Amino acid sequence: MRELEDRIIREGHFLPGGVLKVDGFVNHQVDIQLMVAVGREIARLFRHETRINKIVTVEASGIAPALMTGLAMGLPVIYIKKDRPNTMEDCYKTSARSFTKSKNYELVVSKDYLGKNDVVLFVDDFLSSGSSALAALELCNMAGAEVVGAAFMIEKEFMNGRKNIHAVYHDIRIESLAMVQSREITEEDKKFMRVAIEASIENVKNGGGPFGAAIVKNGELVATGVNRVTANNDPTAHAEVSCIRNACQKLGTFNLDGCVIYTSCEPCPMCLSAIYWSGIQKIYYGNTAIDAKMINFDDQFIYDEIDRPATERSIPSICVLRHEAQQAFRDWRLKVDKIEY
Repeated sequence: MRELEDRIIREGHFLPGGVLKVDGFVNHQVDIQLMVAVGREIARLFRHETRINKIVTVEASGIAPALMTGLAMGLPVIYIKKDRPNTMEDCYKTSARSFTKSKNYELVVSKDYLGKNDVVLFVDDFLSSGSSALAALELCNMAGAEVVGAAFMIEKEFMNGRKNIHAVYHDIRIESLAMVQSREITEEDKKFMRVAIEASIENVKNGGGPFGAAIVKNGELVATGVNRVTANNDPTAHAEVSCIRNACQKLGTFNLDGCVIYTSCEPCPMCLSAIYWSGIQKIYYGNTAIDAKMINFDDQFIYDEIDRPATERSIPSICVLRHEAQQAFRDWRLKVDKIEY
């Protein structure tokens, strides 16, 4: 939404920790005309969801965009309260953590206004970590209401709110009117991310997987890598692993301390481990693991396997000849000219 984006550029202020202040038109002083436009845009985005009969938000700053959405759609607005008032007798309750205030709130909604016959659109001002949204969706679930979508004025793209919501509610539709990035992301970061993205696009054309990566040191491109799993018949030839191999060869070292990796998609468990082992100090990624899942690249089962005891994993893991195997460990411990890694 261009009008909202322009206001953020002109009046928004980033504070340490990723906090974006928009007090002049949302969180302290409300620009009513802008909120009317926001409500209309959210209504337009969800115009085909004709079953929606209620708008739900969380007090306090979510109320303005929610009210204008309710006005545009001709629907009642329920705002979930922080702390239970003495006048509320029967309610659903849960807790959420405020990103900006770094404190936990009890969230409550009366059973009189939310129930199993309701089809809900959740509306809020910000999507950051997703804590408030997840708590609101939990309350809707408690009430038996169906949530068909979530709409946010401003989404902090550099945080994991969208990912956190989709991890729990896989099919919910999320729409944001403006996406903002951290001030920590520079034009140089975008340049190198585009190198990784272009590599992923070209790799698809060349018969590889839709993944690319680039490793940078001191502002200079060291190496790129793409996914060649099927092309090379190598299940470990993911973009990040290929890029790490290329960078190590280029620099003549196994330690990539001081390097940064830009990858077109959030790393899988194998690649994340390789990044840690390599000594890379920062990761920038484009697509999320949820985006990858949407095209059938789903690594969740590996994370689930790692959390299980070895005896309960789907691939049996059996300890054999441990005493004999320890000979190499004894030799390594006594070796005076070994290269530590």
